[in-house]
Amino acid sequence: MGGCVCLQTKIIKYIKIGKTSISIQKVKAFVKPNVTMQVYGCNKDGPPVKDLPIAVMMFKPLDLAQQLSWAIATRENKSFFDARAYSRLILQGSRAVQDPVAVKFIQSIVDDIDFHQVINRTQHLADFLSSITEWLQQHTTNSIVGIDRFQPDFSAGTTQSFDSFYWRHRNRRMRCFVGEYFYHIKTWTSTATNWSFITDQDQLQSGDALVLSVPFCDTGNQPDNFDTVIKQCEQLSIPILIDACYYTISSGIDLDLTSPAIDTVAFSLSKAFPVAHLRIGVRYTRDSVFDGQKLHNTINYNNIFGAYIGKKLMTQFKSDYIHSVYNEKQKQVCNQLSLEPSASVLFAVGDSKWNKYSRQHLLDSYQLDFDPKLFVNRISLTGVYDNWDIFKTVTA
Repeated sequence: MGGCVCLQTKIIKYIKIGKTSISIQKVKAFVKPNVTMQVYGCNKDGPPVKDLPIAVMMFKPLDLAQQLSWAIATRENKSFFDARAYSRLILQGSRAVQDPVAVKFIQSIVDDIDFHQVINRTQHLADFLSSITEWLQQHTTNSIVGIDRFQPDFSAGTTQSFDSFYWRHRNRRMRCFVGEYFYHIKTWTSTATNWSFITDQDQLQSGDALVLSVPFCDTGNQPDNFDTVIKQCEQLSIPILIDACYYTISSGIDLDLTSPAIDTVAFSLSKAFPVAHLRIGVRYTRDSVFDGQKLHNTINYNNIFGAYIGKKLMTQFKSDYIHSVYNEKQKQVCNQLSLEPSASVLFAVGDSKWNKYSRQHLLDSYQLDFDPKLFVNRISLTGVYDNWDIFKTVTA
């Protein structure tokens, strides 16, 4: 397989490659790499039109990742340009798998409920919060220590917890490591917040507040020197927000929350299940915290429907469900594409050969002006899992 073909003139509406006729409006054909092909104008499903010129073309071969992306992008009836744009994004970003078992279950919940009745029963919030801590602790390949030192309240994903942390510590300088979730940086830069990356030249200092994702956003792995960073924050009285959004999709993560420096811990169901738009999350804070988010939790002024769906999902699926289902597929994909598996099953890490899948598009989306080479080439495997039949065909 190789380069995708598109030929368009006022006369030719289809092209013929070998025995295949392809509509130029629905480009779905690939050619073998390093092959010079003769391309004929033709009628739909008909023989080549002899009186039209024959174009002799040399196609640039696509690597396996590009072939896979193109095959997935052209699965639906997209125009050539839409398919090309989509193909460039398939292996980027961060989103949940459309796991068929989970999707079917979620649909069955929606089909069976009385929506008005559900959203007016505040007990669903309490049921969600009373279940999620034990559910998280039941993860079979990760561990959490010290979560019992915190009190949970509902959060709109993890981002509401972030915003609450920024506000409570607004007089401090916000800090994060290079590769942290771009939402933080975008929020800080757009609100003129005092912040900076942690570097060898600009270390953590008293008066800072630290945001740290575990697993780490850049790689999906356990952060480097986690214990050392926590100890340093203790010594400098630096409050820490732990973003554990990837916890449920990962393996081998040891999350020790016993340090008094840890101020906030946030989890979400948005990566474990395809429910990101329901904004189902939980925030853990100390007993002494009573801010706007805690107030909403106290008066049940939260997303009851999201809490209801979240409780149902936790009852049906274990917290390590996605990792256990897709771990072997992750290994297969990484083996075929020469990638390093991440501890978070939705990701892999690529070397410099994967620079075409850098964070540039994401940086553009966030309107952030950073060199993408600062960040790891984190490859999203979600689109591959969602189109597993295509992966098997392309790699056969």
